[in-house]
Amino acid sequence: MGAAIITKDEDFAIRISVVPTGPAILWLRIGNTGTQALLKWFAPLLPRIESALAAGEKIVEVA
Repeated sequence: MGAAIITKDEDFAIRISVVPTGPAILWLRIGNTGTQALLKWFAPLLPRIESALAAGEKIVEVA
């Protein structure tokens, strides 16, 4: 697996749909939250994220 950008910014998702080169994008769809709440939300989603990246998906929307 290569590099991935983890972001809450929609601009990265738009960019990868226009220019499909570069690292994969993990697009986090969660509002403003503290670090501990973010990690608690994110941790159970890791198996699905890893599977999607291993399958070669360039953008993984995590909601």
